[in-house]
Amino acid sequence: LKLAADAWLYHIDDTGNRILDQKPVMKRSRHDGRERLRSGIHTSGMIAEQRDGPPLVLYQTSLSHAGELLDDVLRLRSDGSPPPLVMSDALSSNHVSRTPLRIALCNAHGRRNFADLVVHFPEEAEAVLTRYQLIWQHDTEATEQQMTPAQRLAHHREHSFPVMEDIRRYGADRLAANAAEANSSFGQAVNYFNKHFDGLSAFCRHEGAPLDNNRMERGLKLPIRNRKNAMFFKSAAGAAIADVITSVIATCAFAGINPLIYLRSVQRHASEARQSPQNWLPWTYQSHSSQDTKAA
Repeated sequence: LKLAADAWLYHIDDTGNRILDQKPVMKRSRHDGRERLRSGIHTSGMIAEQRDGPPLVLYQTSLSHAGELLDDVLRLRSDGSPPPLVMSDALSSNHVSRTPLRIALCNAHGRRNFADLVVHFPEEAEAVLTRYQLIWQHDTEATEQQMTPAQRLAHHREHSFPVMEDIRRYGADRLAANAAEANSSFGQAVNYFNKHFDGLSAFCRHEGAPLDNNRMERGLKLPIRNRKNAMFFKSAAGAAIADVITSVIATCAFAGINPLIYLRSVQRHASEARQSPQNWLPWTYQSHSSQDTKAA
């Protein structure tokens, strides 16, 4: 949590879950201070990108949303740290209440709104999807050419931002020409794109901003797979323990570390790990556990 608090980029998202013993509780809203009865249980996922070190993956299963997990993490953020970049979808549950942020919204969601309209609005959907395709092509070019974050930002500003503006202009023109009603499914997709244009185009304004939140959505497959196999947790304590273990396993996977070997090594050196936890992180433990590394 302390390391994640100083990350420069966060991917966050939620998926539903179930805790048998968890009863609805009154919780104070972070936005207006009013108390409301909360009964929805979610597993919130976070990928925290460090400047120096591999990504950290955190999971939390509770009567909370991803924005509340991010709030808890940012309370530990070092004073004077610049505002972090947060990638999520546009749901209000992903918002935080205290820390200034730079917001980037998922273009996979923005594109999907139009992709779902191919049957009912084939001409309009195809026009938008063709334009959106160019943006991912530009991002692929930046990756293949091994551009620095600054070069990638300049590349998107020159080539992708005009495309984003063209999508916005095209949708407005079609609605103005009465090709579709504002409250139709196409109109709703256009309104979503226009309303969240700043967040959707953040990759053209903020260095390092991703195009979409697919990385976190893939990261949620781990708790989703557990939900499908186990179906539920018995208690909040059991869910919390599972979250810790799952977070460690996922962080090991991102760091290219064998989680079984790592967890076994930490168990063997439990007293040393308690005294110097910074030496027993997934990406630092090997230099302090040569015997286990040789055995592996």
